[in-house]
Amino acid sequence: MKGPLHAPWPVRAVLLSAALLALVQQQWLLLRPPRLESLGAAAASAGSAALQARFSRPMALESLKQASRLEPPRPHRWLGEGERPQLSLLDQAPVRQPLKLALAGRDRRGLALRPSLWHWDPRPRLLAVVPVATGEQLQLRDHDGRWLPLSPVWPRLQSVEPQGDGSGVAFSGEDAEGNVSIWRVGLRQPGVVPADAAARRPAIEPPRSLVRGRLLFAHLSSNRRGDLLVQSSGGAQEVVTLLPRSGGRLDLPLRAGGAMRLLPEGGGVVVPTAEGLALDDLPPRPPRRQMLPGSRDLLAFCPRSGRALLLRHWPDYRRSLERVEPGLPPRQLWLGSAAVVGGACAGGGERVWLLLLDGQERPVLSLLALDAQGALLGQRQLEGWELEPGAGLHFDPSTQQLLTTLRPAGHDGGVRRPPPESRPVLIDASSLEATPIQQPARLSLWLPPG
Repeated sequence: MKGPLHAPWPVRAVLLSAALLALVQQQWLLLRPPRLESLGAAAASAGSAALQARFSRPMALESLKQASRLEPPRPHRWLGEGERPQLSLLDQAPVRQPLKLALAGRDRRGLALRPSLWHWDPRPRLLAVVPVATGEQLQLRDHDGRWLPLSPVWPRLQSVEPQGDGSGVAFSGEDAEGNVSIWRVGLRQPGVVPADAAARRPAIEPPRSLVRGRLLFAHLSSNRRGDLLVQSSGGAQEVVTLLPRSGGRLDLPLRAGGAMRLLPEGGGVVVPTAEGLALDDLPPRPPRRQMLPGSRDLLAFCPRSGRALLLRHWPDYRRSLERVEPGLPPRQLWLGSAAVVGGACAGGGERVWLLLLDGQERPVLSLLALDAQGALLGQRQLEGWELEPGAGLHFDPSTQQLLTTLRPAGHDGGVRRPPPESRPVLIDASSLEATPIQQPARLSLWLPPG
C-alpha cells in the first residue's frame, strides 16, 4: 500500500498545501485576541446581583479584576476559571439605577480583550394580575412605572408563572364556561446591553398556546433555565408535561398530592406525596428519587443552589420553619401556632423572612426577619392590611425588597364591606417598612431580567 509520500506529485502537493493551511490557521488562531461571546444575568448567590460572561479564550482573572470598572462604583469580584468567569456584587446595598460596566482584561497568553462598555440593569420588573372592567389582565410594570398589557382580558387568570430566565410568562386563563387553557407570552428584555444601545421597552410577543384542549385546572412551575413544568387535568387523570426552553415536550410519569416545583438550577422536581416530599431527577438523567418523610410543604427556594425553606406541620397543629441544604438534615428556624402564609430567603438562607397570620376573629398579619440560626432580626405588624389569598412572599436581591399582595382592611359597624381592591406592596428587607403600589392587582410577582 502506498502512503502519502509515495503518492503522485499532484496528490502530494494537495496534501502539503492542506497541512500548511492548517498550520497557518492554527498560528492565526493562537495570535488572535480574545473575544467576548456572551454576557448575561447569573443567579446571585452572595451579593445583590451577578453577571455571567463567556469568552473565546481562557481569561486571566486578575487582569479582569484590575482592568474592569463599575459605575457607580460597587464592591465586586470576579470568580471562576477559564472562559466563563462570573462578576458578582459583594454588598447588599440595593441597586436603584442601572450600572455601567467597563469590561477589559487579558487572556492567559497576555493578549488584550477589546474594551467594551455595557449598560447593566439587574432589577426585575413587577408582574401583576390586574382587574379590569370585564375580567382580569396580565400586566407588566416597567422601570419607569408604566404598566404594559401582556395578555388579552380573561374572565379569570388561574395560574401565572414567570420563566426563570426572563424570556416570558406562562399563564392559565379560565373562560366564561370554566374551561382552562394554558398560554405563554414571550418577552425580550435583556438586562445587559451595549452602552450605546438606545433604551427600549420590553418587546412583547403575541400569546401562544402551550397546551390545547379544555382543562379543569393547571399549575405551572419554571426554573432559571426557563424550562416549564405543566400539571393539568381535563378529567379524571392528571398530566404532567415538561416543556424545555430549548424546545420539544416530554410527558412525565409523575403523580403528586399537590403542586410540583422545578428545582431552580434544573435537573429535578420536588413532588409532594402522602409520605413526604420527594425529589425526582428529570431526563436525561436516569430515574432516581430521594425522600424527606413527614408532613412538609415547600415554602420557597433560596437563590443559592440546593437551599430551600420548608414548612413542617406537627400533630399538635403547630408549624415550624426549616432550612434545608445538601447533605444536612433540616434545621429548624421557627416554631409556633400562627399560620405561615409566605416565606422567602436571601443567599443560602443567611436571612429569612416569614409572613404570619395569627388570631381568630381579627387575624393579625405580621412579618418576621430571622438569621441563619433562627434568631429574630426584626418584626413588624402590617397594620391596616389583609392578605390576598395565595399572594405569598417574594424576595429580590438586587433591590433588597420583598413583594406581596395585600388589601386594605375595612369594617363598617361590624358589617363587612365589599373587599377593597388588593394591590402590590413592596417591603424593605432591612427596615420591614411597607410601601403599597397604587395599582389594583390580585396577584403580583417578580419577573427576572433576561
